[in-house]
Parts: sequence; structure tokens; C-alpha cells
Amino acid sequence: MASRRNPYFFYTGLKQLAQDLQGDEHVYLGIRPYGFHAGNQLTLYIYPLLLCQELERLHKRVALKLFVFLNDWEQDGLLGPDLQRYPFNVWPKTTTFQYLPDQFGCCASMADHWSPIIFKGIAKIRKDYPLVKVEAIRNSQMRDMPEMKKTVLDTIQYPEKIYKILKKYSTRDILSKPIVYSLAVCPKCRTTNGHTSYLRNRIMHICNTCKVVYNEDYNFFNYWLYHKPLAIPRIKIFNIQVCITGADHYSEGDYTVRKKLFEAFNVRLKNYPKTLYAPTVYASDGQQMGKSRGNTKSLPDNALYKLAIQTDNTIIHLP
Repeated sequence: MASRRNPYFFYTGLKQLAQDLQGDEHVYLGIRPYGFHAGNQLTLYIYPLLLCQELERLHKRVALKLFVFLNDWEQDGLLGPDLQRYPFNVWPKTTTFQYLPDQFGCCASMADHWSPIIFKGIAKIRKDYPLVKVEAIRNSQMRDMPEMKKTVLDTIQYPEKIYKILKKYSTRDILSKPIVYSLAVCPKCRTTNGHTSYLRNRIMHICNTCKVVYNEDYNFFNYWLYHKPLAIPRIKIFNIQVCITGADHYSEGDYTVRKKLFEAFNVRLKNYPKTLYAPTVYASDGQQMGKSRGNTKSLPDNALYKLAIQTDNTIIHLP
């Protein structure tokens, strides 16, 4: 049975969560492989470190397994009627991070560039807690796993299920159309500019860029998958028991939306994960860090650590 305190909020909630854990749980950490700055370091490194410290203070064996989910199926940018007002009526601008060229010119893609940097930044937790395991997993690695395949196909076939849940349980406005939450990536031009459907156990994708029509098996393609249904296969496949994420997701209604998506797509869990929300970091331009161009900032670990233990609010503002 889930804890009566679920979900948990900020540093006070983190200390409560530690009381409810054994110390060897599977922990969900999610990030798009594009940048590693104070905005995501707080959630992905500082909060797991604080959780380990609190478990140790409670004399528990600290042997968490951190799953770092690298969303290389996330879009390089968004298009839609109004990105701010209708954040669920969106689709990819061009392609996914799996195929977005590396702007630094040293790797095949942005995902290839940032994935090892992010992993290294999180894995240093093992210097203090060697029993903690850290595993990095890309969406593209999960493509042929049955639960991922089911989620992608369900999302392509039944987008109205997701729409109805978002409309009822999210705090944000949503339009009845356009609604699309998964698209195939064209193998020829690497764009998501087209229409994807599932018919007679085949994926049909009509590419508007190179004018090619495909009728292929599921595993012929890679995909764009919107982040809302993406939690389903990650949590199910890896038996996730704890999720650590940003408070901006809670403010959109994600805690309830996720539970309703599991129900809608008939995915059963033994126990729904405990969820810990970390503060959202805002940069000096007044915007959420990483959400607008040029508003990222790095901080030394000790400075970010001090902010984390001194803040029990939804937002951290950096100077």
C-alpha cells in the first residue's frame, strides 16, 4: 500500500520519504539529453544525494538503484497553436534528440554528446555511496521491449484516451484538436513531419518532407513519444518504486494524470511509486531554467546543496 504521505514535497518531504524506504529501492530520474545545469542537477544529483544522506542518518543500508532515463525520443523543439496556453496540443518541430546533429561537432547526435556527461554528473554519487548503482537508459534502447511497444502503439491508436485524461485531471488548458502524442521518425530524412497510424499490425507513416509512404513493422522505425505516456513503460519495465521529479510537473497535475494513464491503458502495478518533488529552478531572466534560450547556469555542487536544504518552497530563484 502506498504511503499516506505520497506524494512528498521538497526537503521536508525527502526526510519523510527516507523514513518510508528500505534503502534498496529502484529510483526514477528522467531528463532530455540536452544540457546539464543547475535546473536539472538539483533533481538528478543533489536530491538523490540528500536522500542517501538521510537514509544513512537513519542507519539504513544505502543501496539505491538510480535509473537515469535519457529521453532521446524527445522533440528538438515544439510546434502548436499556442505553446504556453495549450502545452498538450503540440508536436515536434523537426526531429528527436536521437537524430538532432551535435552542435559541438564531436558526436553523431546531441543525445550522444550529452548522455555521457549527464551520466558522469549523476554517477559521482557513488564516491560517497559505493553500493548505489546508476544505470543510464535511452528510450531508443527500450523500443522493442513489450511494454514500450504496447505504449507506443496504444498512443498512436488511442490519442483520445490521453486527451480525456489531460482535460479532466490536468491544470492546463487543452484543445480537442490537434491531438497527437506519438509519431514515427522517417528513416530517410529523419524528421517527424508527417502522419503516423497503425493498421493491420503495421505502422503506416506518410512523410511530408520527403514524400515517402511507409507500411512497415513497428521495429522498422524509431519514434517521438510525448512525455506523459512515456512514464508507463519506464515504471513498469524497471519496477520503479520511487520517482524524483520537478515541482513544475506536479503543478500540471502529473501525479494524478500518471495514475489515470496506467488505468486507461490497463497497465497493472503491484504498488504505485512514491513520488518526491524537488523545487523548480528559475534563472535570472525569470524563466524556468532550461526552458528558454540562454537561461542555463552552472553552480558548484556545494552551493546547490545549500540551496536545496534551505528551501522548502516550489521555486528556487538564482541570481
